[in-house]
Amino acid sequence: MNEWNLVGKRVLITGAARGIGEAIATRLHSKGALVSLVGLEVDKLDSIANTLGERALSFEADVSDKEAINAAVEKTVAVFGGLDVVIANAGIYHVSPLSEVSSSAIERTLDVNLYGVWHTLHATLPHIKKSKGYVLTVASMAALTHGPLMGAYAASKAAVEALTDSLRIELREEGVGVGCAYFGAIDTDLVAGGHMHPALSKIMQVIPDFVQTPAPLSDAIDVLERGIRRRSNRIWAPGWIAAALMLRGFAQPVLEWRMARSNKVKQGMSISYEEAKEGSLQDANLGVALLVSENSNE
Repeated sequence: MNEWNLVGKRVLITGAARGIGEAIATRLHSKGALVSLVGLEVDKLDSIANTLGERALSFEADVSDKEAINAAVEKTVAVFGGLDVVIANAGIYHVSPLSEVSSSAIERTLDVNLYGVWHTLHATLPHIKKSKGYVLTVASMAALTHGPLMGAYAASKAAVEALTDSLRIELREEGVGVGCAYFGAIDTDLVAGGHMHPALSKIMQVIPDFVQTPAPLSDAIDVLERGIRRRSNRIWAPGWIAAALMLRGFAQPVLEWRMARSNKVKQGMSISYEEAKEGSLQDANLGVALLVSENSNE
């Protein structure tokens, strides 16, 4: 299989201030790529770009704001002269039930995880088509199985998968590669914050250890780099996600059967409803990920 040489490739990454976004930006830059880091946490973005040095830019933009992401893309293109790769990575997770709560957390999740991906693609595709480049969206195991307290997150990731599948077919004849990344639990702030949340941590006790134990961040970055080099249609980490992709028709009924027989789910839901009444533990914009930062500052 012929692989891309990453030297000189112009890459825009959303959600680049932490986790997978930060790590893949650093990896691709080390391979000679030009990287544009886009996200909300401007101090973090600037620090990463300054550390990387030449061939790195940073722009503050909320992907749910169409004008903001358009501006970040145009500024990137003005400096780099075009785009070869876009990684629509930005995503948040609010631990939240779908009933008896304010809709703000649900709507914020959908705005970032679904509409944010669409805004990113809409802004970058004209440039990617010119270079016959590569588009990579980031979905999740949650696109395949849908558990309690993650309805909006799962819905957004399933929608991203569907959007990506359609786009792949549409752009094939134009020489543009389109890939989707499926990640299980990876050692990021989003996953760690979810494990720290009292409601979700209760429900996670029902999940098999191999599913809930975070894989090293490097595992995700390795498959991302390889996927970009090969312009892959689908990539995943950890490795067992391959079985989940093939067996998705069986996975959801099994999950529901297991959840229905555990009192831990009822306890977790009760905790979540109490949080909704008393005020959220989570950041309004960045969701559960900031629980990690808050805890480290105590």
